[in-house]
Amino acid sequence: MAQFAMSRQSMLWACILASMGGGAAAVAQGSMSLARPGRADAIAASFRSATLRLRGGSPTEEVMTYPSFVKDKNDFNHVIRIFNTNLPGGRTVLYSLIGIKGVGRRFGDAVIKRSGIDGTKRMGECTAEEVEKLVQVIERPLDFDIPAWMLNRRKDFATGKDMHNNTNKWDFQVKTDIERLIKMRAHRGLRHAWGYKVRGQRTKTTGRGIGKLLAASKKPGQKKQKKK
Repeated sequence: MAQFAMSRQSMLWACILASMGGGAAAVAQGSMSLARPGRADAIAASFRSATLRLRGGSPTEEVMTYPSFVKDKNDFNHVIRIFNTNLPGGRTVLYSLIGIKGVGRRFGDAVIKRSGIDGTKRMGECTAEEVEKLVQVIERPLDFDIPAWMLNRRKDFATGKDMHNNTNKWDFQVKTDIERLIKMRAHRGLRHAWGYKVRGQRTKTTGRGIGKLLAASKKPGQKKQKKK
């Protein structure tokens, strides 16, 4: 028991002295050899290589780890934010762009080719000019010779133009379309308003949560009418 207490005390002194320099680490190694001579060298080496972290504090030195494909560590961005979306810098440009709502693989590949960027690059390796070029192509695809059949909003109801919506524009457009269908009392609009399935799915055994929605929409003071 006394030997175990001595080994704990020697290890604590070794941890403190290891942060003070090489000479102190040698002294710590000698003190540990009194308690456990067989493991003194391995423990002292681990203390010299480990980062000292005090209780409630931060390590004395921080080492930034980069992926193996990074060549210039000063120009790598781990996160790139465009169109209100955080894109991972460690993925290739194509598979990073498909994280944007409204951009799929086919449209993303066309954007990369029209912008003149190497598709095998990682998103974090792109320069600010290349990222700005990608944004311009996504915002105005028709100006960069992307065919109209690749867009997700062809022959808009209000303007009649071919457009491509993404992120917030896409959500706003879907909401506007549903409100228009409800206002004109179309069959699809009524199904949306009632909370039923719209696209011809089965409703016999699924979608039974509609009763809760109708009950929540009633006024709190409203009472059920009794049948005569």
